[in-house]
Amino acid sequence: MFGNLLLIITAACLGYATAYISTPIFLKYARSVRFYKNPKIRRAALRSTHEQQESKDPDVLKWSSREPSASEYEQLRLYKKLYHEVQNLEEFPDVLPLARNTLICLLSETICGEKNRVEGSILSLERYSKEELRTFLQEQDVIVADEWETYLARRKGGGRRELFGTKDEARDWLARVAPLKLVDGAWLGHIHRVTTPFALRHVTKGAWQVMSEEYGDGNLEQHHVHLYKKLLEEAGARLPEASSADFIQPGHGLDASFLPWKAAVAQLLISLFPHDFLPEILGYNMHFELLTLDTMKAAKELDEVKLDPYYFFLHISIDNSHSGHTAMAMEIVVKYLDHIGKIDGREAMQRAWKRVQAGYCLSSGLGGSPPDANTTTTMPLLRNEWNHELLTMMQGKAQASGKIHCGSRIKVGGRTLTDWLAPESFASEQRQKEFLRELANWKPWVRKGDSKNSRLMHALSWGGKMFGSFTVAEMDVVRKWIDSLDAGTYGSHAYLSFVAPSAPSVTAKLEDVSVDYPVLAQARQFDLSGSSTDLELSVSPGVRPVFSSLIPLWFAHVSLLEDFVAIPARTANDTTCAIVRLLRSYYGFASIADGVAGMDEVRKHGDCGLVEIGLRILQRVPDGLSKPPSLLKQVLDRWPNAFALDMLHLSMRPVESHASLLGMAKAFVELHDAVAKSDLVGQADCKALAGIVSVERRLFEKIEVDMGRAGATQFQTGYEVARMHVRKCFLS
Repeated sequence: MFGNLLLIITAACLGYATAYISTPIFLKYARSVRFYKNPKIRRAALRSTHEQQESKDPDVLKWSSREPSASEYEQLRLYKKLYHEVQNLEEFPDVLPLARNTLICLLSETICGEKNRVEGSILSLERYSKEELRTFLQEQDVIVADEWETYLARRKGGGRRELFGTKDEARDWLARVAPLKLVDGAWLGHIHRVTTPFALRHVTKGAWQVMSEEYGDGNLEQHHVHLYKKLLEEAGARLPEASSADFIQPGHGLDASFLPWKAAVAQLLISLFPHDFLPEILGYNMHFELLTLDTMKAAKELDEVKLDPYYFFLHISIDNSHSGHTAMAMEIVVKYLDHIGKIDGREAMQRAWKRVQAGYCLSSGLGGSPPDANTTTTMPLLRNEWNHELLTMMQGKAQASGKIHCGSRIKVGGRTLTDWLAPESFASEQRQKEFLRELANWKPWVRKGDSKNSRLMHALSWGGKMFGSFTVAEMDVVRKWIDSLDAGTYGSHAYLSFVAPSAPSVTAKLEDVSVDYPVLAQARQFDLSGSSTDLELSVSPGVRPVFSSLIPLWFAHVSLLEDFVAIPARTANDTTCAIVRLLRSYYGFASIADGVAGMDEVRKHGDCGLVEIGLRILQRVPDGLSKPPSLLKQVLDRWPNAFALDMLHLSMRPVESHASLLGMAKAFVELHDAVAKSDLVGQADCKALAGIVSVERRLFEKIEVDMGRAGATQFQTGYEVARMHVRKCFLS
């Protein structure tokens, strides 16, 4: 482990970072570890990225050799729409069904792609084993190490830079990947909420720590999106804010490839339903936090063209497999699966493992890199589960038909059916797949997901000109193929089959704010008439807690600031960084001055977050719950409170209700202080609450100064209404 420690220290020192990735230290360590003896993995590791890029695999299309097709433009429009609307849910709540369906389709696509990998696939681990998983992830490090060694050899032998050649090309490259880099951390943005099942909070807390470190733990200068924006400015690429409507407009140099948009949307979508897709989120996190060759290339090549590579150096060091995000991501998955195994049994654990694998596939299948400057890049073929059957059938039709379609003037993708189905050319696997791609976009003959209204099915049926040319079974293949197409992406069958019987609902209705997320119902307006909050809340021996008010408000108020940190582009500012630090205190994280907690936080025992303190307060409530609650909903069902529900609803609108939410959160400082001085909590919780209050008073003072006059009225309104309810928690 000393060698690993040396790597971490070396990578963390900027002055030596270039030397680190340019020398064989990392490679020497990776090749020396004991697990590096699987011959299949060894062969995979020896294949260089350059050789993969020059592959003649017929399953790919060379992006650089042609203009984007209609299908690709359709995908670009879809992903840009989702990119903007998911980052602005308050304006576009109706996007949620499309978001959920697209997520499931992307999961299907990447599972299909992973199944086609010959070696080194996460799917090779059919049954979960902690040791086998650890070995597999270590092997991924070795593969990257050998790819890096091969890259350095190419460069030493006179090879050119492979991501970009000049400083201007570097600027263009940085802009093209900006849609992805400006959502850095988004895959965890909605995790670890007050509505998370209480028994899973020890799992989601570790994942939230990863996200917190992506946000610099509330230090703006260490915030990953902030660092990338500074790099863009240095390179001369001035872009609008990533969450703005302008960002998705043409003219910013971001449309050369839809792949970064697609990868970015996958990040945004995988986070959006944290209760329904938790194992997928954890699997995605486990792959995404692995060290990648592109990260190391970018660090080296940016330095060579005299641009600050620190954003990429940071990812080399912080994603390390000893104490960093790679190690944390695996440990979080292990905690989750161990929990499922303990509560629901080993078979349930194995089913959960399939879902973790699905999330891992989503990340591994969507790298998001745009075309490099000096190499030929590839774009994967769109797949769904019925492609193979349809192609096999069409190949047989081509052999049998000969030139029977010579008189047809119908064109698919600019070619007549005669051109497509000529036996000598249709025998080419590449031609077959080009035909399939164009056929999928042949409107109105093919309407994706809607075979009943597709003209092709009418032509094959009784009364149509092609009736009799396809058997009933063959028509069924065509029908299923059309129905599995979806909005330019994929059907859902592959994912739902892979994770069955534990698949989440495709059409879930998220309506109960006490248990579901996200719920975008309109929050009611507060009536402050007649309210008075002149009296200070104080606790003395004669003051009694009113549990019917205290308990629901204690749990629900934790939600007030949670959505402020869901969208990375909205967090790269001083105010939201202060909110990150507030949430760290609410969740029971250690205070971080300089550096990162990493695995230290994951290994830490004991939990003094507000939710956990609330669960201990419940143990002192007379006539409380017969057994400890497992969900916030059970708490609010036992102690109904309209204002608690109002807070949960309002918390979903951090843009619209920004100042009001901050004012309401400030009002609860008094409640934290009062409970800390009461006999409701033990000594450890008193100390924790005193620490939280200290952090709150310091940071709310800063937040109010930064807010200025614009939000002062709303801030004060939120503060007053919440304080009125806080005072009802104790009676003298």
